[in-house]
Amino acid sequence: MRRPGVVAVTAVVSALGWACHDAPSAWEPPNGESPGPAPRQLSFSPGDDRSPAWSASGDSVLYVAEGFGDLARSDAVLVSVPRTGGVATAVFPLLQPDGVPAPAILAPAVDTASGRVAFAQLLSAGGSVCSADATSCEPTGFLPPPPRLRLGRVRVRLPGASATAPDEPVLPLEFDGVEFDATRELFGVTGVWVTRLHPFQRRFNERDELPFRASWEPGGGRLVTSDGLRLLLWTPGQPASVPVPGTEDGSSPTWSPDGSRIAYTWLERGPEGGASCQHFLDSSKGGGIACVEERTSWPIARFVVAAVPAEGGTRIELAEGRDPAWSPDGGWIYFVRPDGVWRMPAGGGTATFVPGTEGGTQPAVAPNGGELAFTRRTAGGARNVWVVGVPP
Repeated sequence: MRRPGVVAVTAVVSALGWACHDAPSAWEPPNGESPGPAPRQLSFSPGDDRSPAWSASGDSVLYVAEGFGDLARSDAVLVSVPRTGGVATAVFPLLQPDGVPAPAILAPAVDTASGRVAFAQLLSAGGSVCSADATSCEPTGFLPPPPRLRLGRVRVRLPGASATAPDEPVLPLEFDGVEFDATRELFGVTGVWVTRLHPFQRRFNERDELPFRASWEPGGGRLVTSDGLRLLLWTPGQPASVPVPGTEDGSSPTWSPDGSRIAYTWLERGPEGGASCQHFLDSSKGGGIACVEERTSWPIARFVVAAVPAEGGTRIELAEGRDPAWSPDGGWIYFVRPDGVWRMPAGGGTATFVPGTEGGTQPAVAPNGGELAFTRRTAGGARNVWVVGVPP
């Protein structure tokens, strides 16, 4: 069997990245050494391994590999590796069979009660709103590109389930950002594309960061996820989700071990801006207006780790940062800042850096609370999964 990522990655995957990360930066320990515990590397991909999650027993780490063995043509493959290191294996070999371009599996979350795995899949990510060769906007000046995140879904599956699994729970997600209004008029044209570059859409445009990572309620009854505009509660098997009050612009949620609270990343909105745009065809294609667009955009003012009661309520800001993860005893919340992984008391207080996580992102705490899995980039640009011991 091959180690994860020893095959060349495809161009489309390299272009998309699929990642939940900031701008690439190599991990370089101070003076060549980390001041804390020595982290150990679990994956060795020349491309992009990410989104670690612990198995229910804590004896292995699941993660998303960019190409894996005979699945090199797959955009993202869910694999598992022993926590001490070793040979990785595919988690869903029937859903992602050898040698076949398989659907991308993203952001796994394991239900400790049943062993079920919830994961995200990106179904549609677009570019411009219409086929055009040039764009003119009023007012002129810098204008971010239109929203790209369109359709996704959250699925729940048992390892070893059949390839088709027709009754497998699925939550479809349609992300706000692009719609066509056939009744509106702009620049003398009837029929206007209305686009809204929300903070989550901007984050996806800039970093390919997906907002709809899911987290299991303790006991495995429900999942919390996000459509980018708010958090959503979903009982697998039900046709729809329920919004969580007080979680506007919330993403990447994680359920507290006692089930009472949900921590998440709040993308605080900056000042609203907008423009009216005309998209033109090249003269070789007849020229003229291809379509018109009314665009609104909000920059991200801050990344904030926030928390609300599980059924919704008043948002409490805990710290600046993103991608929170609870310790199993509920005493700590781990989260990401530009220099690595930090943690703070779950009730609020002073945050401290976690030694050995320089440049780390996407923290996941082991079921015993003694280790932290995370991802980080190397000097060559590859991103891999690491594990480090954490202080009590």
